[in-house]
Amino acid sequence: MNAADVMTRDPLSVAPETALVEAALLMLQHRISGLPVTDAKGAVVGVLTEGDLLRRAETGTERHRTGLLAFLMGPGRWPANTSMPMPARSAK
Repeated sequence: MNAADVMTRDPLSVAPETALVEAALLMLQHRISGLPVTDAKGAVVGVLTEGDLLRRAETGTERHRTGLLAFLMGPGRWPANTSMPMPARSAK
């Protein structure tokens, strides 16, 4: 089975300047979880999903990295806005 076998042939889309409220209402009205974002020529320039709307720094709902991922990335990359303490690194 390929993506073409299950994809939506004529999906709804939004422009980059579409208000997030309008995009969210479209998703709710059509019971979909994402929208392609297209430019004036119809080329896809991105995808807007429910997750993008739910995880916003402005509302304090941004995604937090797991402790393991942050540990593996190193202390210089630990997000300042995380609610988890930075894991201690063991001395070698």
